[in-house]
Amino acid sequence: MRVSVLVNSKAGSVNAELIEAKVREALFRCDLRFCRPQTLTEMCDFLSEERAQKTDYIIICGGDGTINVALQCLMKCQEHLPIPPIVVVRSGTANDLAHEIGISNRIDHAVRNIFEGVVKNIDVIEISSGEKKTYMLTNGGLGMPAVAAELANKFRSHLQTLANCPKSAAAYKYLAQKSYYAVKKMGPTVYSMMTAEAIRTWNPDGWELEIEIPGKVNIETSSPIVLINNQQSIGASFLPAPYTSNTDGTVNLLLSETKNIPEHTRAALHIRRGSIDKSSAFKSFELKEFRLKSQNPRRALTFFGDGEILLKDVQELSVRCIHRGLPVMVRQ
Repeated sequence: MRVSVLVNSKAGSVNAELIEAKVREALFRCDLRFCRPQTLTEMCDFLSEERAQKTDYIIICGGDGTINVALQCLMKCQEHLPIPPIVVVRSGTANDLAHEIGISNRIDHAVRNIFEGVVKNIDVIEISSGEKKTYMLTNGGLGMPAVAAELANKFRSHLQTLANCPKSAAAYKYLAQKSYYAVKKMGPTVYSMMTAEAIRTWNPDGWELEIEIPGKVNIETSSPIVLINNQQSIGASFLPAPYTSNTDGTVNLLLSETKNIPEHTRAALHIRRGSIDKSSAFKSFELKEFRLKSQNPRRALTFFGDGEILLKDVQELSVRCIHRGLPVMVRQ
């Protein structure tokens, strides 16, 4: 049995050597092919080659960002090369997908899903703007949520740059390294911090959206919180879509019609507690597809998904659910 193993050594608090040793120990009878890509091209080349070799399973060791990058490569040529079942090893910051589908924290248990689990075909969400197509599996959005995701990514990147910069003073490098690893250890808590900062710095000027839903009246909104959910939770702690499933062929659209910092804060707390049904500020929809447009040419849209910025500075985008587009191994 051929098993392809993709390890992102930069994700979360990854120890690539330990992961590889654990995978070899748990799957010692398999024909294992390992890759620790340093670039996106390396990752895509490895995945394309393994699919061409008709690999039986692909193990992805990383967080939601790693899975998202791999997803872009896998979805590009799915018509010609079927996607083999994916096995997830959680080693990222939030690990939202792994949390949602019940992947064990133990590496050996996670990879043994090849033998002891079943295939679960989960929905893939396609987000497109013009010729650009991108995909996500968990949650995404616009407005404040995108600001929070971008802040978190920039914060981690800045600390990592300072920690690795040879020109930084020794004291700064030491502090940056300690801070960087502390942030990685915080996991999804970092998103709570950045949500507070996004609320504080949100600029509502010119934020006007139009939502086109096929067969229904268009919606005009200035909602600063626009969440697109393929599963119930974000960061294992926010619960924006308590009744949503990633196998039902629809995607959840959540809007929060709030106007000021106290209202934004209350909305974030409702999402944090999973009590959006107790607030009249929210509107929630389950849809197969829809389109979002900025009504202000000076206020472009930035979209995040799976914790990553997927589209930036676009005027409109389309969202579509690809029903059961990705096979993933889960416990029975």
